[in-house]
Amino acid sequence: MSGSYSAEQERIASLEARVNSLERQLKRQKIARKNAESFLESYSQDAYLANQALRKSLSDSKKRERELLYLNRTAAELTKSQSSKGFIHSALSSAVEFSGAYCGKALIVKDKKIVVGDDDSILMGKGEWQSNTDITALFLETLPLHLEESYEHWCISVAERPDTKQEARVLHFMHEVTKGEFAWLALLTNDDSLDEEMLFVLDTTKHYINFNSRYQSKKSLLNHQQDELSSIKKDRDTLEARLVSADKMAMLGQLAAGIAHEINNPIGYVRSNTVVAKEIFNDYQHALEDIGRLCNEAGGELKDKFHECEKGYSLKESAAEIKEMFDESLEGIERIIEIVKALRSFSYPGSGKHVKLSAIESMNSAMKLTNNLHRYKNQVSLLAEHGDVTFMGNAGQIQQVLVNFLTNAIYATPEGKHIYLKVEKRGDKALLIVEDEGIGMSDDVLQKVFTPFFTTKPPGDGTGLGMSISMTIVEEHNGEIDIQSEESKGTQITLILPLV
Repeated sequence: MSGSYSAEQERIASLEARVNSLERQLKRQKIARKNAESFLESYSQDAYLANQALRKSLSDSKKRERELLYLNRTAAELTKSQSSKGFIHSALSSAVEFSGAYCGKALIVKDKKIVVGDDDSILMGKGEWQSNTDITALFLETLPLHLEESYEHWCISVAERPDTKQEARVLHFMHEVTKGEFAWLALLTNDDSLDEEMLFVLDTTKHYINFNSRYQSKKSLLNHQQDELSSIKKDRDTLEARLVSADKMAMLGQLAAGIAHEINNPIGYVRSNTVVAKEIFNDYQHALEDIGRLCNEAGGELKDKFHECEKGYSLKESAAEIKEMFDESLEGIERIIEIVKALRSFSYPGSGKHVKLSAIESMNSAMKLTNNLHRYKNQVSLLAEHGDVTFMGNAGQIQQVLVNFLTNAIYATPEGKHIYLKVEKRGDKALLIVEDEGIGMSDDVLQKVFTPFFTTKPPGDGTGLGMSISMTIVEEHNGEIDIQSEESKGTQITLILPLV
């Protein structure tokens, strides 16, 4: 009995010890659980706060991105060449997109009249233009269009949206673009809440509009000044070229005058002696004919002797040849005299009386004088569809100019090609045109065509004075020479003279 009691006591003690152990384990687990719950709560709170901070940072980043995009887009508009209308619409588009406004409208007021935006068009938040009479009326009622002093910042007015009947805000801004010209921007918000930072960024609009107006003004002034400088440079280059040409022509004139003077005297002697020698030869020829007639009348040995001498010395043939030589010599002398006259007229272009001349007659004379050059080579046609025109000029000098033009055309035109002489009238000017189907001229040749002694002809075929002399004559007649030429297609040279 005693042993059974002891065993029971031991079992009870073991159970109590086990219970105590389990209680201690449960207590430790409760403490661990409590600690875990506390840690989990703290971690969850930290995670929530971190998530909120992340959301805020992301929102701020997106906001900064929109601000940067707005500023970048607005700044990019400054590099574009736009009118006031184009720039104010670009500024409106950027402002509507950045602010998230329901819609916007741009106006330009000049001399107290709306010159841009006087219709019902508004720019929606999605970037689309729509026609809305009610919202346009709301903008016009809200904006103080009578003001003529630029805003420092965007202004805010309370308004009721006509579509939702809810309270909203109208943001408006005005800047004086030029004297008496004012640009207006107006935005209608989706609700009555506003972001102060957004308004601060929108304030940059005034700087861009102001900068653009000054930029466009300066650019216009700069372009105008550049055009003036370009015109002045062109005039200066032309004047320099004319001065160089005038200097060359002056020296050439002095040279020509000296040559003409030196040649004129001896050629006068040669001409006079040749004419006298021809007359004396004619007298000898007549005397020989009389002697022959007397010998024939005497007959007999005298007649035979005369005919023997006549045949032996080839008197008839020699006489004909000498006569031909005299004619050719005189023709050459006359040609030299004409050249001397041309040199003198080049040196003193003002000499000679001006009379009323016919353009058709002047053209016909040039055709006749060059007939031996073009007769078997080119077909030359005279066209005067609207009849004849008249002008004042020296007949010989005008003829010299036209002959020079026509001679050059014949030289440059291949055989079988056509040359046209045209008479036209343009306003108060007479136009005498020589147009060929020749080889044309390069730009380099065109620039040198009036340069003294410049010629494209082979040595011996041209002196290079023809066009220089022609220019001198034409300027003395208050006229102009216009040359249009294209290589391989031909040349058109026009003599322009005042009508009578």
